[in-house]
Amino acid sequence: MITPFFTITQNEEFIYIDVKISHIRFSAPNIEMIVKNELFIFSLPPYYLRLRFPYPCIDDERSHTEFDSKSESVKIKIPKENKGQFFPDLDLTAKLLARSNNNEVQSTEQRKPLIEELDVNNDNIINSQAEKDLNEGENFNWEVEQEVPKNPTLGPNIQEDNTLTPDVKYGFNNQYDGIVGVSVSNGNDINGLGNPEQTPENDRIIERLIKENIQFDPEIYAADYIMEKYPTPDDDKNFKELIDWKNPQIMKFLKWYKSQQQLQEKDRQFIMPIEFNKKEQEQMMDLPRKSYLVDESYKPQILITILSLLFAYQFDMRETEGEHNVESAWTIGKITPQFSYLDSKLNLNSNDNLLRSAIIIGVRRALTFPLHRSFKLCEKVWEDVYYNLRGGKRLVLQSLLDLKELFRYHDIYYVYDKIWIEDLCSYLISDNISESTIRSLAHDLKKNLDEIKKSDITFEKADEEKIEIDQDGIGEQEQEDDEMVVLSLEDIEEMAENSYKEYQEQQ
Repeated sequence: MITPFFTITQNEEFIYIDVKISHIRFSAPNIEMIVKNELFIFSLPPYYLRLRFPYPCIDDERSHTEFDSKSESVKIKIPKENKGQFFPDLDLTAKLLARSNNNEVQSTEQRKPLIEELDVNNDNIINSQAEKDLNEGENFNWEVEQEVPKNPTLGPNIQEDNTLTPDVKYGFNNQYDGIVGVSVSNGNDINGLGNPEQTPENDRIIERLIKENIQFDPEIYAADYIMEKYPTPDDDKNFKELIDWKNPQIMKFLKWYKSQQQLQEKDRQFIMPIEFNKKEQEQMMDLPRKSYLVDESYKPQILITILSLLFAYQFDMRETEGEHNVESAWTIGKITPQFSYLDSKLNLNSNDNLLRSAIIIGVRRALTFPLHRSFKLCEKVWEDVYYNLRGGKRLVLQSLLDLKELFRYHDIYYVYDKIWIEDLCSYLISDNISESTIRSLAHDLKKNLDEIKKSDITFEKADEEKIEIDQDGIGEQEQEDDEMVVLSLEDIEEMAENSYKEYQEQQ
């Protein structure tokens, strides 16, 4: 059976369903429709559609169905059981596609899940949910969870009793394995881990930190800094153009927000209205339809992954001025630590909280891998992310769906769609993430952004003054261990300024 493309609208009395039935001859006797409380079933072989509404509908003399030959769609009108009742989330078509399910999912706080359901239950959606969510709010503790350190002298997969540790997992809710390793053998340039299938969580963080320090090039950053501050017509990079670029998505939100501020408070909308196009609706229909049994302690990692992805996505949007290119998937994957290092924890024992760590890591990686490396550009991108979040859950979903297309059809990088993006989109559509959660994340992000300074972005580099150059030009260490120094962006910029002034004086 084929799930047809469909759209749903409503008024105070009726639900209107348009079902697209292309490439078949319409036959009225073959149509079967069932309306039973919240359940609606449409069948016209080979098409079959089953929807579960948040509230019950009825089938009476007011129901009506007709075939529109021009649009090749069946137009269905069914009455609501309670006139005037608002049905939320009818635009999230994937949320409506579900099997009837008598058993509600118990929360992970009540019991440990043994089986994860494969379909979403929409029985418990509250009317005016958006308004209630915004009033209730949700707070997260962004402090890094402390763990008892393990013996570092043992191998990564060996415990103290010399037994093998369980298989290493990664991706959404740590439920995947054996996927990224295959892609690495096929030429996965996003992956930064030496052995992604056997590197435990904490070791991924250590490996990422070491390689970030090695791969950051102070000379490239210094050159870009001078090019940005003292532009010339011969420059091959135009930083001002990228920083001044108007992001259509963000401009749309700001225009809507300004219009709401001009209204009286009682007339203002709580959430920016988003209309999904046909392509986006089809994408949502293709998402996995299942409920997620995620422990509450893991939920902040999911939100941080969404945040990291939005930063990488908005960076690529600004760098390409809204036109993705063949390098977009690589750029996004490299900037996102959850992709390049399968690192959703981001930190070990640190004074930084998880949200602050995500911001700093995003900036560090955006100054290491993309073509344009500018702290001001990173600041502008984080501003885009903030407004993206302020636009609400649906605006975030639009960004993730657009991002998803960059990975879904890629020969190698599709693995990140499988282990992260698909589940993130489905989880975002579900009731597990509310509008209040996204709103709180936006405010927490803004608070941390205001506190982070350029001096907080540092890299560790080998101290060249401690390295002796012998007659053959080969570097030798005075001591057995490498001498490391902390290099901040301000240090690099000061050295770049001095070199530039010396160059100017020589001219």
